[in-house]
Amino acid sequence: MKKKKFIWRLLPWLIVLALLAALVVFVGIPLFAPEVPRDIPAPQVSFYDGDEKPVTMENDALLFELDPTTTQFKVTEKASGREWLSNPADAASDPLALAANKEMLQATLSVTYSTAAGTVDMNNFKYSIENGSYAVAPQEDGSIRVDYAIGKIEKNYIIPTAITKERFDTFKAEMKKSTQKKLSSNYTLYEPEKLDSKKNKDEIIAMYPEVVNQALYILKSDTSENNKAKIEGYWAEAGYTMEDYEIDQQLVAGSKDNSGAVFNVSLVYRLEGNDFVVEVPYDSIRYKEDYPITYVTVLPMFGAAGTEDEGFMFIPEGGGALIEFNNGKLNQNSYYANMYGWDWATRRNEMVSETRCSFPVFGMAKNGGSFICLMEGATSYGGVMADISGRYNSYNWMCAKYNVLHSDQYNVSAKTAQLVYMFEQDMPEDTIIQRYRFLDSDSYVDMANAYGEYLRTASPELAASVSSEQMPVSMEMVGAIDKTVVKLGLPVDSVVATTTFDQAQQMINEMTDSGIQNLNVRFSGWANRGVNQRVLTNVKVIKQLGGEAAMKNLISAANEKNVPLFFDGVSCFAYDSGIFQGFISFSDAARYTTREQVSSYPFDIITYQEMDWTDLFYLVKPANAKEYSTNLINKLSALDAQGVAFRDIGYMLSADYNPKDTVTREQVKAMNVETMKEAIAAGQNVLIRMGNDYAVPYASLITDMDLLGINYAIIDEFVPFYQIALHGLKDYTGEPINLASDSVEEFLKCVEYGAGLNYTFMATDTKILQDTLHSGFYASYYDDWKDSAVATITRYQTEMEGLNQQAIVDHEMRDSGVAVTTYEDGTKVYVNYSERMRRVDGVTIQPRDYTVERGNDK
Repeated sequence: MKKKKFIWRLLPWLIVLALLAALVVFVGIPLFAPEVPRDIPAPQVSFYDGDEKPVTMENDALLFELDPTTTQFKVTEKASGREWLSNPADAASDPLALAANKEMLQATLSVTYSTAAGTVDMNNFKYSIENGSYAVAPQEDGSIRVDYAIGKIEKNYIIPTAITKERFDTFKAEMKKSTQKKLSSNYTLYEPEKLDSKKNKDEIIAMYPEVVNQALYILKSDTSENNKAKIEGYWAEAGYTMEDYEIDQQLVAGSKDNSGAVFNVSLVYRLEGNDFVVEVPYDSIRYKEDYPITYVTVLPMFGAAGTEDEGFMFIPEGGGALIEFNNGKLNQNSYYANMYGWDWATRRNEMVSETRCSFPVFGMAKNGGSFICLMEGATSYGGVMADISGRYNSYNWMCAKYNVLHSDQYNVSAKTAQLVYMFEQDMPEDTIIQRYRFLDSDSYVDMANAYGEYLRTASPELAASVSSEQMPVSMEMVGAIDKTVVKLGLPVDSVVATTTFDQAQQMINEMTDSGIQNLNVRFSGWANRGVNQRVLTNVKVIKQLGGEAAMKNLISAANEKNVPLFFDGVSCFAYDSGIFQGFISFSDAARYTTREQVSSYPFDIITYQEMDWTDLFYLVKPANAKEYSTNLINKLSALDAQGVAFRDIGYMLSADYNPKDTVTREQVKAMNVETMKEAIAAGQNVLIRMGNDYAVPYASLITDMDLLGINYAIIDEFVPFYQIALHGLKDYTGEPINLASDSVEEFLKCVEYGAGLNYTFMATDTKILQDTLHSGFYASYYDDWKDSAVATITRYQTEMEGLNQQAIVDHEMRDSGVAVTTYEDGTKVYVNYSERMRRVDGVTIQPRDYTVERGNDK
């Protein structure tokens, strides 16, 4: 009996020891195992030694001509004769630009690298093209490759740095007398018996030891690059060869190497039909370990427009935006936005605003023609930049900038302020690809339709898609939230129902009975403790909502009403999750480049700082996130549900920089696509938010599109570029109208952009949100909005009937504050944003309202 008691007492300690052993074996050892030393190939330096004959490519549509002496080029559209230059023709004489800005105007590439003192920008004009440290090589596939060595590189000239007096005199005798004098002025004679009189005696002996035995002519140390080129000609005139150079180099004991920052970056140009394509292979990038390369900017001045040009730059802000040439907004910041938003695996301590682009396109319309640049490869590392003339130079320009090696700061000790940068271990295995497509039009509508054509060609899934006949309506129902409530006099973290499954069924019935068509319902907060969902290692339906039985009844009722029902899930974040939920942050959280776990608090919209008095949450490893998504899909399939709503996939994109198992954003993007395909294969319809371009082909519905984006002051006009490209192919909506800061403005924007309507509701009075972190739902009480929502939706669907499957063929913003959207059957939708009644094209539009004028005499 005593023996049994002893065993039972010992058992908990044995379990703890087993768990600790497992942590050490499966987590500690892999995480802290010694790293394999990085093998970083050293940058190579070569110099252009070809002729001045242009290097060309040509097909039926385009002619590409590259000047090998500068590597600048132009692309000519054969049909129109229109030319697009890599750099402004008169960049070197720009009256506004300072020297450094003139260099950038003449560059085709720039790199940013890190040092102990901060980051440094280096353009390839000053640090490669000017000194000829590049190579131009036509490829077997017809493309042209330019390999740059960028840095403070000293070119090797075929001239002797040191030469014996005897050999010097021999070669000198072969030169003209005028040349002899020029040559001698660049050399100094050092004789053994006179060395003591030289101030630099020790340096000379160290560099040229033979000088103590015989007289040497030594090239002056301050000889300029231009002068060296002339001297090379003098020696060549006397018959000086490479063999002679190698003989004389034996007199040199040391050499001045290029010990500073030097980088290899290659640009590959090709023509593909009507498109001009430029590539930057990441595997061609070389750098020194002391100077890690962080960014590459590709063709920063392609198509740059001067002060006399007319047109605009298109940027992918919101649904799209225009910056007019020479708009004079020099007091405003230039434009920059990250592709697909912030990478949560990169540290930030505050969030004022989050820049993001959902689709990787930018472009320019100039003097009757235009191009769009389609960012095809390494897209998620990129960001779009644009600026107007008058700030640093006389040109309007735009380009893409790509992250190469990610980094973060690590605080060495709490006792010191010293911060150390730690970088991503390996170069991404990707290739930057930018496809320039040229149009004989300066209309952003034509540019958008060209993008739509590209999307259909690139994605068979999208090409086969057709949107619904009726304008879509999305209704999010908030199921449950977490809240601290008092029980027996003690504060207890609890799950509180805000919309039960039975209440959701009643809301669906009321909406459909009111005549609303194409209703789509997204049910959030239905599992794992509500909206701030715990990790989906196990998917548990919340009993306070009615449990699985009530959920199945809801699914069945929605099917009978022909209402697609999507159940919301979070896969990439771990909220309020620990070991009992199957989440161990030490092993399951993603990591910064510093090896620290990626964790964060919500950001305060007032102070922009982290609210460190709230619950911490983690970014989970991509492999775990995919597993959680699979668990969600399987659970919904087991419950006979037919729709999954991914809260993060298609909207957020974050990497994992754990040096032991780095997963890049591009790899995560591929994993997300695989997850959506998995859901479709399991019979699930897919709903996504925002609508990143790579996720759109697999989505049945896209909600919460940021139609407007951030209202940067440098922007002149917002346009429905992305929506024009997708209209008729996919159902999409704007943000929830009832949660918007200006619900009328959000509704009108949906009308203008041909978007469906979106609402967020809860059945319980929003007073229940007091003393919670869910204040964003304060305007979501269903009873407050039901009547106005039904009236708005039914009017909208009636007046817009038949337009959802049509292409948008024109769009314009009139000076009166009225936007006009035209559909392929001739129907025009007039949206009046002003506070006054307007009359446009003989049509009267009430203030802050819209009017649909049917085409084809309807």
